[in-house]
Amino acid sequence: MKTLYTIVLLAASVVALAQNFATSTQSGVDLRSYNSFTVIRGEVMIGEDNAIDRENFFSRFKESTVRELTLRGYQFTDDSTAQMRVSYVAKTSVQMNVMQLGPMGQAPTTNAADVSNSQSWSREFRQGSLIIVISDARKNETIWSAEGVVDATRSRGGDILDASIRNAFNKFPDKTKKEKSRKKKKD
Repeated sequence: MKTLYTIVLLAASVVALAQNFATSTQSGVDLRSYNSFTVIRGEVMIGEDNAIDRENFFSRFKESTVRELTLRGYQFTDDSTAQMRVSYVAKTSVQMNVMQLGPMGQAPTTNAADVSNSQSWSREFRQGSLIIVISDARKNETIWSAEGVVDATRSRGGDILDASIRNAFNKFPDKTKKEKSRKKKKD
């Protein structure tokens, strides 16, 4: 039960429903020219007050990534023959928002000593970030990446890691759409 709680807590803190994933593709690279991919273990960095089952995190990341790329027409292979390697860096941390309340135009509090002021408002929250990196297996160069950050305490349940991966791959090229447009032109 403790492991399950830890997984849920980490999932809530890792890029929970991040709507804004910034993606980047290496200049001159046509991702549609690749056919196969594999998923390799990445890094998970967590605060000292958290524990995580890294094996379970990897398993869930792999499952979601395989589904998203397969839907886009890429073939998963679990060996060294894959043309692309997908990996990740996940990080969680506890942050503190502090604002000075009062008349309009008053600057936010930036000093922790001012938090005790009755005109101050503060909120502790868990922030998660996820970076997904795809590299060319032959050249060992990064060809695509996605990065997102979120206030994980505002998540409302569901599989947050899965939703984050879905959002990250939202802008990844879809090989199946290219094939469908060709079929329509032939008809």
